[in-house]
Amino acid sequence: MRTLFLLLALSLAACQPAGEPAAPDAAKPEPQATSETPALAEPSDRIVTTKRLAGEYRIAGVDGQGIDLPYGITASISADRILVSSDCVRMAWSYRFAGDALVTGRVPVESCARGLTAEEQAIMDAFDAATAVAINESNGYEFTGGGHSVTLFTQ
Repeated sequence: MRTLFLLLALSLAACQPAGEPAAPDAAKPEPQATSETPALAEPSDRIVTTKRLAGEYRIAGVDGQGIDLPYGITASISADRILVSSDCVRMAWSYRFAGDALVTGRVPVESCARGLTAEEQAIMDAFDAATAVAINESNGYEFTGGGHSVTLFTQ
């Protein structure tokens, strides 16, 4: 009998309209945006050492778009250099960390004479402007800065 009463009470409670939403806790005021609040959250796994970057990578995207070409674009990263290979095109940068900031500088490298595809130009622009690198939610390495991004995955 007790179980029947409990089931009946629960059934009636489920049919009742929802009550008023709880008032916000006065002890926990809503955060207010200030000029000190950063516009974008900092990456949770920001990379600031050259040792973590060394390796061979596939470039999977640039500026939020995937790359769909008949050939792959790769990046080889050493302790102080990034070398990108796309078909016969080669692009290279020196890099280092100044505190938490990534600093890149384009360096000459032997390459073919053909013009760059839109994807290759976007990759060049992204590495030129990169000021940070972090591991993104897909476990890829994402270089960002200057409104650009380039995403790499280990090979």
